[in-house]
Amino acid sequence: VTESVEGFDVATFAPMLRERIGVLNPYVRQFLVGWITALDSVPEIDMLTHLPDMADGLLNMLSDPNREIRQQADGALGDFLAEIKGEGKSAHGNADLGALVDILVKRCRGSADEFTRVTCINWLREFVSLAGDSPRLVPHFASIIGAGLPC
Repeated sequence: VTESVEGFDVATFAPMLRERIGVLNPYVRQFLVGWITALDSVPEIDMLTHLPDMADGLLNMLSDPNREIRQQADGALGDFLAEIKGEGKSAHGNADLGALVDILVKRCRGSADEFTRVTCINWLREFVSLAGDSPRLVPHFASIIGAGLPC
């Protein structure tokens, strides 16, 4: 896949990842994070467009009992956030920040895991910072503030 993307259809493969990302089997989780990371490393494949489909599952993996899975999920999420930050305002066209905000707010409010909540708050802070004067996140500000208040 990483050498030749011509015959590989991410739009068909991404829903299969989404269907399986909630599986609790540690071997399946490692396999899925490996695929997500591998696909994200291919310049011709824009995984940011599929991030809302995978974000909840990756955030869920941050509280996995297996340390290796937690680290892999954290690394994948960190790579995605770095991509969004690196692309700045142009990333707003690639990543659906509104959908991601909804996922992050839900996980921030509903997760018993402190690391997951802190990760979500950090992402939300970065999104607000990236948005700057853009009105794109204004409809989400109330829920963002509500997610941050309990912390």
